[in-house]
Amino acid sequence: MSTHIPSHLRQTLQDLPELPGVYIMKDSGGQVIYVGKAQSLKNRVRSYFQSPETLTPKTAVLVGKVAGIEIVVVDSPRDALILESNLIKEHRPRYNVVLRDDKHYPYLMLTMREDFPHLLVVRRAKADGNFYFGPYVNVGEMRSAQKLIEEIFPLRSCNQREFRPGQRACLNAHIGRCPAPCEKRVTKEEYASLVDETVMFLQGRTKEVVQRLRKAMQAAAAQLNFEEAARLREHIKILGELQEQQQLDKSARGGNRDFVAVAAQGEEAVVQIFFVRQGKVVGREHFLLQNAGGEEPPQIVSRFLTDYYGAAQRLPGEICLNHLPAETEKEGLEQFLSAQRGGKLVIMQPQRGDKLRLLRLVEKNARLVLEQFLQSSANQAQKAAQGLEELRLLLSLPRTPQRLECYDISHIQGACTVGSMAVFQNGLPSPKDYRRFRVKTVEGVDDFASLREVLGRRFRAFLRGENKGGLGEMADLLVIDGGKGQLSSVMEVVREQGLAEGIKVISLAKQFEWIFLPETGEPLVLPKNSPALQLLQRLRDEAHRFALAYHRQVRGKGQTASVLEEVRGVGPKKRERLLRIFGSLAGIKAASVEELRQAGGLDLPTAEALYKHLHPES
Repeated sequence: MSTHIPSHLRQTLQDLPELPGVYIMKDSGGQVIYVGKAQSLKNRVRSYFQSPETLTPKTAVLVGKVAGIEIVVVDSPRDALILESNLIKEHRPRYNVVLRDDKHYPYLMLTMREDFPHLLVVRRAKADGNFYFGPYVNVGEMRSAQKLIEEIFPLRSCNQREFRPGQRACLNAHIGRCPAPCEKRVTKEEYASLVDETVMFLQGRTKEVVQRLRKAMQAAAAQLNFEEAARLREHIKILGELQEQQQLDKSARGGNRDFVAVAAQGEEAVVQIFFVRQGKVVGREHFLLQNAGGEEPPQIVSRFLTDYYGAAQRLPGEICLNHLPAETEKEGLEQFLSAQRGGKLVIMQPQRGDKLRLLRLVEKNARLVLEQFLQSSANQAQKAAQGLEELRLLLSLPRTPQRLECYDISHIQGACTVGSMAVFQNGLPSPKDYRRFRVKTVEGVDDFASLREVLGRRFRAFLRGENKGGLGEMADLLVIDGGKGQLSSVMEVVREQGLAEGIKVISLAKQFEWIFLPETGEPLVLPKNSPALQLLQRLRDEAHRFALAYHRQVRGKGQTASVLEEVRGVGPKKRERLLRIFGSLAGIKAASVEELRQAGGLDLPTAEALYKHLHPES
């Protein structure tokens, strides 16, 4: 066995099987830092622990942090691909290649985790048990599909997870656009048949839908239900015309395919997609990828295809790539995506003709986007470096600060008080290190006490050596959003925790953008074009934005809970039950006394008291 293998991993690596599966690498704190798949776990995992000279810089850093390895054996490369994708989405490992942003064309989502599914428009597909159809590069096409579904397969349009007793049907039910499961006008089996037909229609299996409707029409006619038979005949006619158009498009214009090209340089990579529908380019999109350093283009493409197409079911029949994954991985991807599509999907690399010419154009666009991004990143990094160096000189720091943290408090008249920690690494935002705090010990409006609580919890986590989310690492510079008062409060906590010698703390007052230091009474005033001031402003604004977003979230939950808490006899379990059944405070308010009693498990006096509290005008 190689001498480069750490002693604590020798037995683990020796026991690895020569089977397909997924390997999970963890650091000393138990955090998942990398997830990979392999045709042979033994060969793949052991390859990381060869001579360091053979490893890329990124892989060398990863291997140096590995403290433990877990494996999961699977039956096939396709199963390994699916499991790897799910684990990456769950753990978001630091060293895996992931999409940098969430730009997507819309999907239609069928909520299959409910007894009576309904259709929603969403911006991202997830592996959550629901059915996703898309992405729709032509939004008009998506709207047309929705309209046809409303006419032919009228699923419910409301968002309720459960129906409360005595609920009345909505207007859509009265005009024939909803089967009204809320009033039990349709059974689960009958509704499931509508869902099946909707799925077939969205998957493009129009012929099968027509066959099912024709059988239903014949059955209705046999039972002398001529009105229903006529309705079904009209639907069959509409779908028949659509089927003819689909056949014409397919034969005359060359079908649907996506052209995907990757361009990579250093730690950065861009994937560019051109969407071709019926032989025409109808849209394009690009995606920036994180942690791509050390990965070959075929690996990057494989990871992207799994993430981007993995949860969707309305996929093209062909994906053209500028870099093909390894043959076994390509086969696994084709099987995986074909299953998602509900039909065969081919992954190929064009060698000649129009496809190759278009792919070269896609690749050219990918390189252009990457160059623009690198140039922009270089400018950002240059400005950040200037700001950091200026801070070092102004604050007499022993070295250029690398990690900056900023704290902010948000509340409304003392209610739902929260705190935030924004983090910049080397002058640039590091969102994965951001943290938020729910203030627990402070009542009323007291920003100073709230800051003391938040910073106290943060310092104690550092002193305990907690490694979660980088809390075990202390900042080179702490920035407080506020003036001298806020700074003094924080310095009390710093001294209490015995950290006064090791931490530099300043505050930034928003009114005049003055910088306050603990050791001086006069503020430090910098010109507006100062790189150091602009860097601190960006950091402060991030902390404020993050705190405000969390406060809105807490306030949204807290307002409902606080109203219900004011009624004696409505405890936590009953509040949770009421919200689950009625869906919101508005739903609870619309319920009658008897509905509140039955749904919430309340006695009559409590139900009456709750109703009266929600309707003080009555």
